[in-house]
Parts: sequence; structure tokens; C-alpha cells
Amino acid sequence: MNVAFINPFIESTLRSLDMMANIQAEKSGLELKEDLITTYDVSAIIGLTGETSGSIIISMPEALACRIASNMLMEEIKTLNKNVEDAIGEIGNIVVGDARRSLIQDGHQLNISIPTVVIGVGHKISRSGDVPCIAIPFTTEFGDFEVNVGLRES
Repeated sequence: MNVAFINPFIESTLRSLDMMANIQAEKSGLELKEDLITTYDVSAIIGLTGETSGSIIISMPEALACRIASNMLMEEIKTLNKNVEDAIGEIGNIVVGDARRSLIQDGHQLNISIPTVVIGVGHKISRSGDVPCIAIPFTTEFGDFEVNVGLRES
């Protein structure tokens, strides 16, 4: 995977959470991920096609998903519901859309899909075995989360 595709997703994640949900996050590392079993409760999945293809998965615990939705909607939400699902899908769309804009400015041609939101503790998201996946963990005062960038150059 071209490392030039990683930084736009890190920067976009930090910027989007701050702007849309008033939550400051901090990147806490990078690691190659063999499978996509998550320890979190909610994941937004956005596909990418073009000169590279694959998916971006933003995965988080229920409490953080509810906090993001609460801040975005300016109302207290304590449990998963349709509003939380929609907010997490929208955050995924904003993060990937912003990273896409940055990559297009660098001369890359990419398209994104409509987000899919998956809910369930320890859910597994299957992907093609030949697509490398970089896990980018983040921390916030409301909980940790992870962005998985799984892309293959076409």
C-alpha cells in the first residue's frame, strides 16, 4: 500500500471529529492488521474505487458513537439508535470525503461509496486477503477508536 494514502486519512479523522463533533483525538500508533475482527461496537465502512480500491473502516465503542452523535445533533443520546447510526455513517462519509479531496489535489483519481454502518460487539468485517490493512488507533477523552485503511493499487 502506498503510504501517501495513510496521512490524508489521519489528518481528515482529526479535523473532522474536531469540526463536526467538537471531539479532539490523538493518533496513538500504526499497525498492520491481519484480519478485521474489531473489539468495538460500531463501524462505518466506506468503499473506495479508482486508481486504488478497498475500504476505510472507522470503528468505535458504543459510548463514543453516542457522544459523537450527541455533539453533532446537539442533544443527549445515551444508547444506540437510528440517529447514532446516521451520525456515524455521516462522520465516516466526511472523513473519507475530506481525505479523498486531499488525494485528488495530489493527482489521484478516487470515488467513494455511500457508508454502511455495522453494529455489534466484536463484529468481523471480511475483506480480500490480498488487500493490506493499516490500523490507525486514536484516543479521545470519551474512548479509543480505530481507522482501518485497506487499499490495493488497481
